[in-house]
Amino acid sequence: MEERNLELDDDGKIRIRTGGALPQEGEEREEDGEIVIETPAFESEEAESAEQYTDEEYLRRRAAREREESARKDRARELCAEGEALLAAGKYDEAGVCFLDSAALDGGDWRPWFGVVRVQTRDLTDFSQVYDCEQAYDKALRRMSREQRAAIAEKYAPSLAAQAEALERQSEALAEQDEREREAAAPDCARELHAHTVRFIALAALFGVFLIAAAALWPFINNVEGAVILVPAVVCSVFAVGFFVPAALFCKQYAAARAAYARNRRAGTTEAGKQAHELAERAELIRSVIEDFEQ
Repeated sequence: MEERNLELDDDGKIRIRTGGALPQEGEEREEDGEIVIETPAFESEEAESAEQYTDEEYLRRRAAREREESARKDRARELCAEGEALLAAGKYDEAGVCFLDSAALDGGDWRPWFGVVRVQTRDLTDFSQVYDCEQAYDKALRRMSREQRAAIAEKYAPSLAAQAEALERQSEALAEQDEREREAAAPDCARELHAHTVRFIALAALFGVFLIAAAALWPFINNVEGAVILVPAVVCSVFAVGFFVPAALFCKQYAAARAAYARNRRAGTTEAGKQAHELAERAELIRSVIEDFEQ
């Protein structure tokens, strides 16, 4: 069996197209972000009618088509069974290849698509990579009957609910840790913001005063003899430039301190808070999976 990289063509990103020639070994075609597998058209897809052939020939061709279709589905079931055995043995990559080959032969069956989901989620125990098999999950769900969904819910819902509850407890604990860390850092953030605000306002005010003074004096230089106006205008200009540089520096520090203060005021901004948010999202996803199969 040809080996394939599960991370490249692991899920519903594979779209089966019939009616074309099989691609050469290693050849794949991408369309609209999907990997397209071309499969040959079987005789059942040809436009035929009894009028094209004699009754005997038509019945012979029809029987051949049925045998071919049956053999293809039998092989798909065999591959799916092989995937189940490999999955039970913890050989996830090999199981994924079997499920994909089964889906390529019989894409209307939900089992290989759900097998891909189980491979990617380690038999529905690790949902950190679940979005990589989102399309396979949708394909499996659409092809299941209500009774099949109920059977899966009966098998997996208790363990999934336990996972969701554990994740929610971890999320709550991390959220509390996030709040404690932010409360502990709040006084320092407030002091930093106050200090940088005072420095920035003072330097900005001095820069503004000397800039206004220089702008007011320069127009009168030619109207007054001597250096009575020139010297103060030059001095004010020098001080304005001198205060501009530290004012710009403190403006940057003030902006950073204000951003840190605002971040401290928001929940979920510490590392613990970010982890709490991720775990809460994962728990919500698991709850939605349970709902999909129980509805």
